[in-house]
Amino acid sequence: MFYLGKLKNYITFWELYSKGIMRENLAEYKDALNNLFAAVSLNSKSLKCYKAIARINRKNRQLFYSLDFYTKAILIYPQNAELYAFRADIYRKLKEYNNAIEDYDNAIRINYSNIEYYIQRSILKHITNDIQGAINDITSAIFWNKKNYKLFEIRAFYKLEKHLFESAQEDYTEAIKLFPKNGHLFYMRACVKTLLNNTESAKSDYEEAMKYDISN
Repeated sequence: MFYLGKLKNYITFWELYSKGIMRENLAEYKDALNNLFAAVSLNSKSLKCYKAIARINRKNRQLFYSLDFYTKAILIYPQNAELYAFRADIYRKLKEYNNAIEDYDNAIRINYSNIEYYIQRSILKHITNDIQGAINDITSAIFWNKKNYKLFEIRAFYKLEKHLFESAQEDYTEAIKLFPKNGHLFYMRACVKTLLNNTESAKSDYEEAMKYDISN
């Protein structure tokens, strides 16, 4: 009998969870949450349920409820990097930037090769005027992925804010090596060269930029 009871609960849980996700996909958030709350009452350690409830509350602009459920999930799964990253995004929306940075610290501690975590933390550091910290984060991301031109482009942008023009030019050059048909990169490098009074080389980059769609 015990086994049959467990099996019944398992089947009921998945029925409720599936209904909840279906309602979420239809943007029927109230019904979705009702089903998911019923499901989590049958399985209080369901990571899928906590994530779905938090996600739906975020979609429904109930950010504090979303924050609460990510926090509850983290208490059960403290070594899940993704949960910290999700909660960090809620903190970002609430403009609690220091809390968001701390959550990305934890996400990176658990999954230190995920470049997206470094990128997002760099954005937060940029918002809080820690430009050197933002540069350091992109440098760490480049360590894990040297073939991503966007990383060099982002780091160049941060360096421009610190007036590190020669270093920014080097990063745009690296980005161009990885994506040589990107007009925007040539345009930005031309701007940097102009700031460095290297007008002839800047002109050449401007001409190269015009060959491509500079909105890339």
